[in-house]
Amino acid sequence: MKKLAMLGDTYPSQLRVNPRALGELDVVWVGESQEVFRAEVPRLRPNVLALDFTDLGKVPPQLVPELMELTGARHALVSYRQTHHALLESLSSPRVRFIQGPTPLSVLRAHVHRVLDEPRRPESNVLGMPRVPRPPRFSPEQLGQLMELSTRGSCECAHQLARLVGGLRGFEEYAGGCERPDEKELRLHGLLHRQVALAREALEDGLVALLDHQNIRL
Repeated sequence: MKKLAMLGDTYPSQLRVNPRALGELDVVWVGESQEVFRAEVPRLRPNVLALDFTDLGKVPPQLVPELMELTGARHALVSYRQTHHALLESLSSPRVRFIQGPTPLSVLRAHVHRVLDEPRRPESNVLGMPRVPRPPRFSPEQLGQLMELSTRGSCECAHQLARLVGGLRGFEEYAGGCERPDEKELRLHGLLHRQVALAREALEDGLVALLDHQNIRL
């Protein structure tokens, strides 16, 4: 059973409006209060926490690991409106995934399935070493073919995904080769390169699934 606990200002209203958006996921708790979360969620033993924050700069560095340890959750999906590079870098881990918010429930559902379906990697704790993204799965030539072939039908999802993957790959290469005059810049560009590569990897997974569904072979 995939059990999800959700802490955030918008999650309760989102579920009221769209109660079926999370499909077969078992939402064991949803609310806005950290105090109530701490009191009620540990006994529910969720697999995944969905934690939504407006400003990551106001989130204590130990809060996410603390909530994961308290509840026994294997993974945390952390969405945010305003970023904070130091926190992003300190919590980089296969068990913690950051999502630019606000987050539609359909997107959240896809992320929950993704983190739970990935093979588990050995790690000492939630603040372990970040995993290395996979190399690109599509060549520029293949992406170019998709941008042309997919416009022949009414669905342009493959076309749009190919454009996004190509754009992310371009920025990934740029960030990987950008000038880094000091240690602080080195860490920042390393973070940018890794996060963009992970985003590219996620979109490639979606593109592979779409091509298989539409029986498109390159």
